[in-house]
Amino acid sequence: MLTIDNPKNFDWAGMSLSDCCQGNAMDSYFTLKLYDLILEKLEGNSVMNLLENVVMPSLENFALMEYHGLDVDTDRLDKVGRLLRCKNINEEDVLYECRGVDKGDNLSSNNDLIEILYTREGGMELYPPDKTSKGKPSVSAPTLKLLLEQIEEELKKRE
Repeated sequence: MLTIDNPKNFDWAGMSLSDCCQGNAMDSYFTLKLYDLILEKLEGNSVMNLLENVVMPSLENFALMEYHGLDVDTDRLDKVGRLLRCKNINEEDVLYECRGVDKGDNLSSNNDLIEILYTREGGMELYPPDKTSKGKPSVSAPTLKLLLEQIEEELKKRE
């Protein structure tokens, strides 16, 4: 409510009816003003067309899905799961063929990735673009993405 400074510490039960009515009226007034302002902005571009023709008609369907759940073909789900598992195994096998990766390396281990990418002699021996808060070379997703971009950039230069 707009007339309240800190709602967590406010005594809602002790609020007078007139203060409650005034606060509710202010809330309603400013909510309507915000609605009109947002509606004006939406009508000025194609967003309103999307809302009226796509989003609003689909809300009932999404509500029904949320309430009743989705029908899932468990046989099809199992087939997709097996296909993804097979693809993941094949991709992991390709990774083990890379220079500097030993058969005993755990590619899910940060320590093994640090060795493979940065510190192992005969490994990839890359320069770490970022370090962790403890000063170790980072293998976080953003760092690996940056590393990949740097490698791709270097390969383009060599062409």
